Amino acid sequence: MKILFIGNTRLGDAILSTSILNYYSGSNIKITVVCSPLTENIYKNFSNVKDIIAVNKKKRGKHWLEVYSLLDNVCWDLVIDLRNTIISRLIRKKKILRIDKVNPFEHRVESLCKLINLKETISPSMPNNIIAKKEALKIVSDKKLALPILAIAPVTNWQRKNWPIENFILLIKNLMKKSKYEYNFKSVIILGSKKEKEQCKYLVDELNNINIKNLCGYCDISVVYALLHHCQLFVGNDSGLMHLAAAANIKTLGLFGPSKEINYRPWGKKSYFLRTESTYEELVNVKGYDRFDSSSLMKTLTVEKVLRKCHEIFS
Repeated sequence: MKILFIGNTRLGDAILSTSILNYYSGSNIKITVVCSPLTENIYKNFSNVKDIIAVNKKKRGKHWLEVYSLLDNVCWDLVIDLRNTIISRLIRKKKILRIDKVNPFEHRVESLCKLINLKETISPSMPNNIIAKKEALKIVSDKKLALPILAIAPVTNWQRKNWPIENFILLIKNLMKKSKYEYNFKSVIILGSKKEKEQCKYLVDELNNINIKNLCGYCDISVVYALLHHCQLFVGNDSGLMHLAAAANIKTLGLFGPSKEINYRPWGKKSYFLRTESTYEELVNVKGYDRFDSSSLMKTLTVEKVLRKCHEIFS
């Protein structure tokens, strides 16, 4: 069975879409994935994925012409289009499943599973390949990361949904203190992209603790995924890394403000979320709202509330 999977360009959406790839896992299934360079590493380790076309966007949609030339020589048994693209309309296929309008009151994972006519949801997850696992173990050893390890992702690509860095500093201090709680984190890894490394350096410098390591941009997403399996808790803003931690099936706490937890909360039995005192609508659908302002809309979510939730997760 030849399947064309037109996947997502953003990290978080790509991770959630692995629910579909995990369903189509038979030995007779060969999947070609169309995605972005950013999300290529999410899809590449699936054994049923035989080819990946990582598309660099070009002006006037010229990138789609290139993609079409690579795909038109095949009659696909099934096309799954998560981006509702023109390609899925033009190429030859026997059957198509295309995302159009989604239910605004259900989680993205539920929407994706309904798209492929599943009665039950399949949780997102990725293959944890041997090379990545070895590299993760090397990082644990080289960085002298003592267990238990706390993973923190304090920065996203949108400043308005970043919980203030000062709050993360206070949270980490409290979670590393000796206390009656069983976890008493001995090491902390700070995760993010290369672009976020400098912002996270401020956090690490302020904490001034040799057991806190800034790993922003340090390794590719497959290794980060393997590394997360060594962590006992992840805390971070609504982001791709939050979904990656949930997919790794570790305790995950996502922090929400100007994004919708009903659609994008971390998915799984070990996943939790908190949001600001204000709802999404109260933050965004107000006079004077500016998406491009640099100030955080997460300030009403207190350190005390997040710390209390961390205690609850381990109780």
